[in-house]
Amino acid sequence: MKRVNLKETGIEDIKSFDWVEYFKYNNAHLIPLDYSLNNELNRGQKRLIFPSIKAFQIGEGSDGAHLTSVVKAFAEKTEYPEFPEIMRWFIIEENRHSQMLKAYLEAYGEECEKSLWIDNIFRSLRKLMGIECEVIVLVTAEMIALSYYDALAEATDSVLLKDICAQMLHDELMHIVLQSDTLNRISSGRTEIINKLSRLIRKILMSVTSSVVWKKYKDVFVNAGYTKKDFKDNCKYYLNQSILIEKTGKLKI
Repeated sequence: MKRVNLKETGIEDIKSFDWVEYFKYNNAHLIPLDYSLNNELNRGQKRLIFPSIKAFQIGEGSDGAHLTSVVKAFAEKTEYPEFPEIMRWFIIEENRHSQMLKAYLEAYGEECEKSLWIDNIFRSLRKLMGIECEVIVLVTAEMIALSYYDALAEATDSVLLKDICAQMLHDELMHIVLQSDTLNRISSGRTEIINKLSRLIRKILMSVTSSVVWKKYKDVFVNAGYTKKDFKDNCKYYLNQSILIEKTGKLKI
């Protein structure tokens, strides 16, 4: 079981960090993936990991229409002109994640799910309000993904799957810093009462979501050496780091 720190991103000053340049560079320097390695899993391993991969494959993909609209409004309101381009690249990267998982499933002749109830709930929650609700739901899923992809990488000896998970973990860590900074920009200038309420909502959402993920896919985590306490503690650890960035606007963990 591995627990990472957001400082591992190497970002020194979030406010001056060039996210567009980062996304362009990252997109041009991806870990090579050999999808011809489609005989690395036995039947039991397929039963173990495919249900969760199908769920995360759906969750990673989105047309980004609602997010794009609220991002544009937020950028105009806060005079943050580069934000729409940053989030356009973010959406591209999320959809790449979905395509990577889809390609892995298809390499084994597995069909992707068209929809899952937990993903439908997440998408509905994201659209309840404006950009803050979108970002809170997104960053919650990304923090849970850090433990999931760590566990998935350890669940089998599949070289291809380990490479996919390594790319996912690298990308999601950066996404968490980005979305935490977005929440800082949203909370700046608001009353502390409202900000405390927002943080409470984040903690409740994380608690509920992590419980659901553990219940549904605990076999993957347990196979990788996780206990429920390990998983929940990891989620809380990442959330506390994210909230600190939201409070301070700085990556000083």
